[in-house]
Amino acid sequence: METAHSQQQTSPAQCGIIIPVYNSPDHLEELLSRITDLEKELSEWQLSILIVDDGSTPPVSNFLDIPNLSILYHHSNLGKGAALKSGFSYFMDNPSISAILTLDADLQHPPEHIPQFLNSFQGKQGDIIIGSRRRDPKVMPPHRILSNYLTSKIISLMAGQKIHDSQCGYRLYSRRALEKIQAGENRFHLESEFLIRGGWQQLTVGHVDIPTIYNGAPSAIRHLPDTLNFISLILRLSMERIRGHV
Repeated sequence: METAHSQQQTSPAQCGIIIPVYNSPDHLEELLSRITDLEKELSEWQLSILIVDDGSTPPVSNFLDIPNLSILYHHSNLGKGAALKSGFSYFMDNPSISAILTLDADLQHPPEHIPQFLNSFQGKQGDIIIGSRRRDPKVMPPHRILSNYLTSKIISLMAGQKIHDSQCGYRLYSRRALEKIQAGENRFHLESEFLIRGGWQQLTVGHVDIPTIYNGAPSAIRHLPDTLNFISLILRLSMERIRGHV
């Protein structure tokens, strides 16, 4: 005869994974396969994968053999920030989701580190947990090292806490963080805005060491326009802070 206690089974925690894609499907199938293989090791977690196709030509195909996979399509290219916000809204509509991971589709973010992010989250090491790469000149291009160093310093100052690698898109966001922060950016600097506003909301930022990988995939960063956009973001948020509109 089963007791009430034996009948109760602890349901696994649920984590959403957002993969924004824009004209970069070359590594996507391998990435999805590696995430699927990884799930066998994560008995305490159930992973749901969402691809956000940000206006790719041709559109991303449906991977019918991948379990727990959904695809959202933007009819035109709206930017990485817009893709992430679509993904956040999709998963936040599910009250069972307690954390959301974001990683790029080009295998620069090895999915084998997902357990480290989830362990850090369970260990309450941060409301937002960011991948931290070494600025190794043998791997990371010099202009990326300089950009990464400067933006991380500026964002650390504005957020009021140490941000090791502000440009890394391999992140875990807690449900609490996504409920508290309303970010407006639609392109790359959504991730910077999120860190700054998170600091203002007294959210903590944790870090997970990940390898520095550049596999020859073309960067979508436009150096001059995106630098100007970053400066504009910092000025706008600084004025918002000075005026007390936080």
